[in-house]
Amino acid sequence: MILCTKMNGNGNDFLIIDNMDLRYSKEILSGYAKALCRRRESLGADGILVAEPSGVCDFKMRLFNRDGTEGEMCGNGARCIARYAFLKRIAKDPVMAFETLGGRVEAAVQGARVVIKLSPVDVSGLILDVPASVEGYGFNYTFLTVGVPHTVIFEKEKLNSEDFYRKIGRSIRLRTDLFPEGSNINFVSPRGSFDKGLEVLTYERGVEDLTLSCGTGSTASAIAAFKAGLTGPVVDVYNPGGLNRVSLLEGPSDTLLPELEGGASYIAEIEASEEALEKYN
Repeated sequence: MILCTKMNGNGNDFLIIDNMDLRYSKEILSGYAKALCRRRESLGADGILVAEPSGVCDFKMRLFNRDGTEGEMCGNGARCIARYAFLKRIAKDPVMAFETLGGRVEAAVQGARVVIKLSPVDVSGLILDVPASVEGYGFNYTFLTVGVPHTVIFEKEKLNSEDFYRKIGRSIRLRTDLFPEGSNINFVSPRGSFDKGLEVLTYERGVEDLTLSCGTGSTASAIAAFKAGLTGPVVDVYNPGGLNRVSLLEGPSDTLLPELEGGASYIAEIEASEEALEKYN
């Protein structure tokens, strides 16, 4: 049996595991992600979040995607694990800091909502408005790293066909000639007009599907819109699972300092059985 906590950030759902005693190795956690995150066959989730000890912060966050790969960072997951850490007394104060592979994150837990300060984003080498095509679909993309690599594609109208964007998102994500480490793909349209916010649909690397929400994707989309002159520094980002608000401050040396605010819902405590842990064949 293994105890998991089910949480979601605007529909981006996770199983959270306390590994503060380091009982679980990377290989075990990767296997748990592949086994437990299967929808309909097991508990189901977009990924596993793991709390581990840190020598410089309150704790360390690790992310294992549904395919078992370890990701660098997840904005919605960061909000969830911040609230989890406070509820479980891993962090003694609602204002905390934790490590990720994508950099240090600061968080403030405010009930079921959490505000996180992400690591500075270097925009000096921003790849902006580059033309490309896949399967007859032509697009211009912006590429940047917000803890993890993100591709942002602006569409003129609201996105309706999920099947189409699932297919195209997968094809773009696999363009290793453009993105050697892969990329999350964000399709962005104005919410009527850009000053009213962004509509964002994200195909996530590691999940290998569209997700209801992506925190770093919301942030990347807001940065791309801001740098293109489409929005101001505070941007409401509407994902299918809910609203993320991104605030951008100018930092030193061509950096932006993003804050991400959104929900972090506490759903259930679950004991996974041996059958749930059976490896996916």
